Amino acid sequence: MPITLALWFCIPIGALYYFAARSLLRFFLGRYEQKERNAARLFGAFGALSIPLIYCFGLVGNSISGKFGHAIAGGLFGIVALALVSPLLMTLMEGKWKKFGKDH
Repeated sequence: MPITLALWFCIPIGALYYFAARSLLRFFLGRYEQKERNAARLFGAFGALSIPLIYCFGLVGNSISGKFGHAIAGGLFGIVALALVSPLLMTLMEGKWKKFGKDH
């Protein structure tokens, strides 16, 4: 599939990730406040960016032949995915560590 056609799938995949995150956060946490909304939006953005990321790192893996190229592409993909998911986790964990050391 050419990348020009694949980029049209970014919007529906991002929306699918957003709605999945929204419903799972409502189900497991029992609430859907501002930080959960932000986390669902960030997860939707990660879903929308997944196709270009997979395409770019596939090009990197194919440009360097062998297992070494695949290892470089996999490592870079993991680092970028962690960089995209870490704001999501920071949004959800916001305020939990402030209450940790306080006596009630």
